[in-house]
Amino acid sequence: MTVYRGMGHGRKVVTTAGTDVVLAATTPAKLVIIQAETDNTGIIVVGSSGVDWTLATRTGVALSAGEAVTLEINNLTNVYIDAAVSGDGVTYTYLI
Repeated sequence: MTVYRGMGHGRKVVTTAGTDVVLAATTPAKLVIIQAETDNTGIIVVGSSGVDWTLATRTGVALSAGEAVTLEINNLTNVYIDAAVSGDGVTYTYLI
């Protein structure tokens, strides 16, 4: 069983669809749960730098509104999101 020292949370919005954005500034973390906001109208993808929501060239994990993914990581700066619709976003909780 893994014991975590603490937790935090945040929210990130893709202001311009088709432009990947880093989830957060340098933030050490061991695990992050990322959920597409429930009022999103398009697909959000989660991955590394260069992640792309476009169907023909999609990379990363695609999430519809309300869906979530859990990732083991070492820093939130390693996680990026992209969106099909400007203004769609995610909420996240991370464990350290």
